[in-house]
Amino acid sequence: MSAAAKGRPRLLDPRALARIKGLALRSRLVVDGVLQGLHKSPHHGSSIEFAEHKEYTPGDDTRHIDWKAYGRVDKVYVKKFEQETNLRAFTVLDVSASMGYGADGALTKLEYASVLAASLGFLLLRQQDALGLVAFAGQVETALPARARMSHLSHFCANLEATQARGPTRIDVGLRRVVEQARKRGVVHVYSDFFGDDAEAFALLRQLVTRGHQVTVFHTLDGEELDFPFEEMTVFQGMESNQRLLVEPKLVRDAYLERMTTFREGLRRRCLADRVQYVLADTREPPENLLLRYLTGQDAARGGRGGGR
Repeated sequence: MSAAAKGRPRLLDPRALARIKGLALRSRLVVDGVLQGLHKSPHHGSSIEFAEHKEYTPGDDTRHIDWKAYGRVDKVYVKKFEQETNLRAFTVLDVSASMGYGADGALTKLEYASVLAASLGFLLLRQQDALGLVAFAGQVETALPARARMSHLSHFCANLEATQARGPTRIDVGLRRVVEQARKRGVVHVYSDFFGDDAEAFALLRQLVTRGHQVTVFHTLDGEELDFPFEEMTVFQGMESNQRLLVEPKLVRDAYLERMTTFREGLRRRCLADRVQYVLADTREPPENLLLRYLTGQDAARGGRGGGR
């Protein structure tokens, strides 16, 4: 094993994570790996942690130095402006039927997105930011007001675990609720496969960005959706319809993969044009690896392409 490999935290395979019961435990294991990775990473500063900070320069008011941040990353940061309340972060989670898809023995897309959301939620609450939740399908299924207490995490996780993947995808429904509630600048994380009409959704995303929110789309897809590994004659059942198709995979694989690439790249480009960060959340990737790339800004540096294979 190389010295570099020895220095890396051990990553949890998503299939191993699927065998661990309870979202709180899953997310805590992921957070432990993320914190180890952030400590070792040469890329200091996260898109969450320093959304309202800048690096200290001579002449800045020393009264605004964030000493807690200094203790974590060994750099001196000052708050960009004083706020009466903490940063507010909203998790916008797609719980439509298509999010219930998952390869055998793996986390479903909804379970994977929930692990990401709970892990980032822990990190936000750890720095005393407020965390809220909007879960949607064809309508808003769950709405949890933003709270900044660490005890709020158990309530947040319980609401995530109670969600079931069902109904159509209406991304605009979830985003509209956030637009109504998120008046001050904050953070918005959107978890969805985007298998729905997103025209109105992007109008709402632009509205959030215009208001000064830092918006990230976690485009959550299963490995089978990305690679279409099927070999034998297969019956495909619509997750959000009653449609069934009997397909010879080798006859449609090339066309499918081309359309999937066009779909992903189109979404990424729209995000880029609207100043929304795009992260591909491939459910085969260890969640802590994905979060490390996101928190250290490596996804943004690579154009937000995420962990595609």
